[in-house]
Amino acid sequence: MNKYNICGVVIHATQKKQQQIVDTLTHKQGVEVHAVTPEGRLVVTVESDDNFYVADTISSFKDIDGVLTASMIYQCSDDMTTTIEGVPA
Repeated sequence: MNKYNICGVVIHATQKKQQQIVDTLTHKQGVEVHAVTPEGRLVVTVESDDNFYVADTISSFKDIDGVLTASMIYQCSDDMTTTIEGVPA
């Protein structure tokens, strides 16, 4: 059985590079930018059924020019064969 992973990440970025960082993130598979503040904080999710992909993707955020910090603040994994109500999909 596959587990589906969703991780929430807060990224603190330099304001000068903020739009470039958003553009870079939105081109990564499984990454979605949900919010951006004028102070340079981004709220991002990373989703995949591959644990290694999620971890590697979050780790790669530090390599993006202008990213100061990237902190995982939420993680959830669930069996992909079960619905929210617990009924097999």
